[in-house]
Amino acid sequence: MSSSSNAMNPKNKAPKSPNKTQNGSHLTSADSNSNFEEPYGNANTKKLNISNQTMTQLSKQQRIALATKTVTQIKDNCKVDSSKLKKHSDPSALPASTELAARLNCGFGQQRSVSALNTAFDITAGGYNVFAVGASGLGKRTFITQYLANSGHKQTLLKDWIYCFNFNSPNSPLAIALEPSTAPKLSAELAEIWHHLTAALMFLDDRNSDQNSKDKGTNDLAQKAKDTAKQALAPYFSNLLHTYSSNSKLCAYLQLLQQDLIVNAPLTLQAKDFRFIPAHNQQIPDRYNINIISSLGPNRDYEYAIKPNQTQTPDGAPIVFEPNPSHSNLLGKINQTLQAGCTLSNHMMIQPGALHRSNGGFLIIEASHISEYPEAWHGLKLALRTGKLSPIEVNHNSALGDNLLTPEPIPLENKVILLGESDLYDQYAEQDGEFLSLFKIRADFHEEVVRSIDNEVEMVGKMADIIAKYKLKHFDSSAQATVLEFLSLLSEDQNKLSLHSDSLIQVMLEADRLAKKEQADLVTYLHVKQAIKDISFRSSYLKELYLQEITDGQQLISTTGSAVGQINALTIIDYADSEFGMPALLTAVVQHSVGSGDILDIERDVELGGSLHAKGMLIMNSYLRALFSPYHPLNFTASLAFEQSYAHIDGDSATLAEACALLSALAEVPISQALGITGSMNQLGRVQAVGGINAKVAGFFDACSHQGLTGDQGVILPYANISQLMLRDDIIEAVKAQQFHIYGVKSLSEALTILADMPVDTTNKKGRYRKESLFGKIIKNLKKWEEQLNPPEETDEPQHAEDSALKETKNSRRNE
Repeated sequence: MSSSSNAMNPKNKAPKSPNKTQNGSHLTSADSNSNFEEPYGNANTKKLNISNQTMTQLSKQQRIALATKTVTQIKDNCKVDSSKLKKHSDPSALPASTELAARLNCGFGQQRSVSALNTAFDITAGGYNVFAVGASGLGKRTFITQYLANSGHKQTLLKDWIYCFNFNSPNSPLAIALEPSTAPKLSAELAEIWHHLTAALMFLDDRNSDQNSKDKGTNDLAQKAKDTAKQALAPYFSNLLHTYSSNSKLCAYLQLLQQDLIVNAPLTLQAKDFRFIPAHNQQIPDRYNINIISSLGPNRDYEYAIKPNQTQTPDGAPIVFEPNPSHSNLLGKINQTLQAGCTLSNHMMIQPGALHRSNGGFLIIEASHISEYPEAWHGLKLALRTGKLSPIEVNHNSALGDNLLTPEPIPLENKVILLGESDLYDQYAEQDGEFLSLFKIRADFHEEVVRSIDNEVEMVGKMADIIAKYKLKHFDSSAQATVLEFLSLLSEDQNKLSLHSDSLIQVMLEADRLAKKEQADLVTYLHVKQAIKDISFRSSYLKELYLQEITDGQQLISTTGSAVGQINALTIIDYADSEFGMPALLTAVVQHSVGSGDILDIERDVELGGSLHAKGMLIMNSYLRALFSPYHPLNFTASLAFEQSYAHIDGDSATLAEACALLSALAEVPISQALGITGSMNQLGRVQAVGGINAKVAGFFDACSHQGLTGDQGVILPYANISQLMLRDDIIEAVKAQQFHIYGVKSLSEALTILADMPVDTTNKKGRYRKESLFGKIIKNLKKWEEQLNPPEETDEPQHAEDSALKETKNSRRNE
């Protein structure tokens, strides 16, 4: 920076800067280092340079007239035309009705995330799960679900999974995979076998009673029951073994099942042992029943397979969203029952979780939800790491018995998709060492898309999808255009469209409500505009209280006149779901002849200012030191404060306002109170873009309207923010009527020129700031304060030589 070299220049002398022009005029560091390719007017810029050159040749009255002309030129160059305050969509380029809209491209606006999803879903190796990153309300889950439902990704061969009784180890239920959609068929076949067996045994019992063969022993009856069961079951199991001959594990189970039914036929006949009696809600005893954990495939016409928040891909792979990912909901659980003072469990008490239901497909979970269940998160990581899934018993009381089930694990063959915002992803990545190895793919979702004609038409297709989903009235072209303008307002950019689905749906639902009230055939722009007004009105209660306090004089905000060291800084007030702009009185107080240019940040000292606010203050302090220390030591102490502010303040968007207020106090020059100002600033005095620009302009306009528009009021904002303006129609009409003004500035000098209505940094041919300029007044005050602190010593002896030199200096200055 030039400030370090300038520090070695003699006191009260301008630095010998290489930034002088050929005509001798001096450029500030902000101007000389400017990279802006498009000044406000090349012809006007040349005139300003010539004015510095010829200023010394004019009389005082002529210099004042030329300075006034220069200020007027800067104001005119910075004034923003009403045509740039909002970008309108052309209804003629849109479909006449959303009914005629083209089908929405599945990957509209999210090409980056689609590429990430394709990579994750095409790789079957472990760890290629997805964390979808994007703002809340962006519609990530809906987008991913629709994408999967249309794309046909399949992770593995689809399977049905069942748990069945293990005759060799009763506490270790068997997990058996079946062909898709065959588990319900097998369950029905086993129920049919049981009913046929019980019917045959009942016939045997009736026949035995009729023969009245009481002389025969129980052993003969038991043997008859076994023989009857063997004969009755043989054809059924023969067909089953033939049907499922390709599934060796199932065939082995069926053979053991057949043998157990025959061996225990006497107990079945007696119907006294609870193990061989169906429960009140079961067709067959649990011992011979199968527990269908999941059933996949295109033809899932069974009640157990129809789950909420579940759909499927064209290949039949499940897409499951788990809204409450607790441990049991996610990984399943094993229920228990109490019999004879002991807790008992069996394979029919295994309750599947979302991972079971989505096996072979896709599971979607909100990352913020699963973070509330640490045990579920650890269980999910274990399942993904091992590739196996096994439920556990819950609430087991070892004092009541030790009948723990250890089901055979089921291979896990699905993809898990976590949804969350960027800070939550960073939190997982930093605090969990396994996270990045299990979720290798980050899918970033864009919040906005370029506002081109093609994308506007695509957005109309998205509107048509919403209309079909919620059964709304169709929107005509004018309503479509108004919605598109609203989406630009949400993105805070004339050349962007917001992809925030929640906000779009809300506006469309409320516009549809208004159209239905009027019994209109189509939703028009009037309905959409009224819906937007209604949404704004419902959230503007706090804003109305602020405006009323300004009107009543409770908030000391003035939108007329001028004052020294105070300015209307534009701020954003964020409270719950309410966010709006409002002016805040910023004051600067200077204690001269004390200190060395230190600036006291009152907000920071009382811990009401954040780190970004403090950074902006330090940048401003650095700029002022570099600006004036080469000319004179800084012999003052200043303080800055937001008056009547009792909440936390952060951000650097008030840096420009703070600099203007402080320079006004240093120069003792009043600045306009009819203008609100916002903007960040760097150490070179260049003005930088800020956020919330539309809300800030609207907030100051409303404050001025409450106190009465005078025609002098307006807002000074960064030139870089002009392309982000999407102002309300009433503000644009006021600008057209010259009742309100918008100024876009690139430098602190331009902002001060508009506020003070005087030249700020004009220089003479020697590179010194002119006395009439604002910076010249500051240097004059610095010298005056030093003389007040250290007055010159009086001597009795005349010093003719010094008097002569002083006269020559005065004459030379007068000629300047």
